[in-house]
Amino acid sequence: HWVAHSSSTCRHMTNLVVVVTVEGLVLIRDEQAVSELIPLPYAATAACLSKDDSILFVSGNNCNIYIYNVSSSRAGNPLEESHVIKGGHLKPVQSLSLSPDGTKLAAADLRDVCIYDTTDYSNVVSKGRWCFHTQRIGCLAWSPDGSVIASGGNDDNIFLWCPAKKTKRVHYRFAHRGGVTGLSFVGSNAIEGGGDWMLVSAGADGCVNWWNVEEDAKTKFGF
Repeated sequence: HWVAHSSSTCRHMTNLVVVVTVEGLVLIRDEQAVSELIPLPYAATAACLSKDDSILFVSGNNCNIYIYNVSSSRAGNPLEESHVIKGGHLKPVQSLSLSPDGTKLAAADLRDVCIYDTTDYSNVVSKGRWCFHTQRIGCLAWSPDGSVIASGGNDDNIFLWCPAKKTKRVHYRFAHRGGVTGLSFVGSNAIEGGGDWMLVSAGADGCVNWWNVEEDAKTKFGF
């Protein structure tokens, strides 16, 4: 199984954790299960939570993305489906990430990185636009200001994308031998002078790399 949870940097974090298993979901708060095993009519492939833990996003092996309202008053199963994003992907989504302000949802599959507007789940970036990865895209990370999103894939590559500059990209080749397994913008909280543009990546090669992407991002995207 694997886990989706709110970022520790979120001010409104309520310590909710979603454990995704082959049989469904379990919600945990403060090390205590707050739901029964919640069966799903599809196999979950990725999940993420909103900052205040009130909305859960889950992708399925049927290429759809499901949006649930999370209610503490619903015993047993606190999830209530509110929307389904259909037709956005040709392959099952492998990673999900919500922008810091909660207005955009990023979703990545085996090739495409797509962006959705969370007010109505319309496309900001559709499939076929950011489609330069050649293998599974297992991780996504938004910059602290939400202007840039990074993607990492099993093809050893890291890309930087900008929703405001859809035709441009920054490409870091051979970032990790065997694939990129984790990404996070850590900023000056993790390294002095790092600012908001310090990106950390982890890979199947057992390495953790630090990338100061400020110059590349500002040059390419015109910030």
